[in-house]
Amino acid sequence: MIRLYLIRHGETEFNLQRRIQGQSDSPLTLLGIKQTEVVTRRLASESFDAVYSSDLDRAMQTAEIIARSHSLPIHPTPLLRERAFGVVQGMTRQEIEERFPTDQHAWRRTPSGAPPDAETHQQVIERCARFISEVIGEQPDGSQVLVICHGGSLSGLVLSALDLPISAYRKLHFSNASLSILEVGENPSLRLMNDTCHLANVEVTDVDADNAG
Repeated sequence: MIRLYLIRHGETEFNLQRRIQGQSDSPLTLLGIKQTEVVTRRLASESFDAVYSSDLDRAMQTAEIIARSHSLPIHPTPLLRERAFGVVQGMTRQEIEERFPTDQHAWRRTPSGAPPDAETHQQVIERCARFISEVIGEQPDGSQVLVICHGGSLSGLVLSALDLPISAYRKLHFSNASLSILEVGENPSLRLMNDTCHLANVEVTDVDADNAG
């Protein structure tokens, strides 16, 4: 088995504004940097064999802070990117409802629904499955691997590893700088999910991970 330590990136400017980031980007806020520093201390006693990150800036910024303390290089990959949200990227929910008053509800009624030019949940799950296959192929059995990504790709990793139904995608929530632990291989298991105990003394913005990214 390979143990994946899954970290969602720290808070960003778009998170604060409640804008859908998707595969667009905005930098970490000062709080986001502080959150990342705190989760870095949480992981200080762990030994990692590799660090993988989404190649989007907010994830890479988070990964650079964490990986520095372990003296490990970062392997960036587009397979860990947030879901692409197409025409609604950069919008708030209010802006979406004003521009697409009927479609907004239709997109969210079914697991296969997606805004124009956006990825479906199934497409996110499939590329996350490819990432897991790559890690299993690249890392020896027993490895501990640090993975920095996004709310959508975290859901994709869990669903693909555990072969959960696509309807579960929107039911999973991952906070900024949260820690989850997923074991992959012959008998995959979720050991920890959305743990934020290390953030107990740090202000946390309650942001919808499915939309914010």
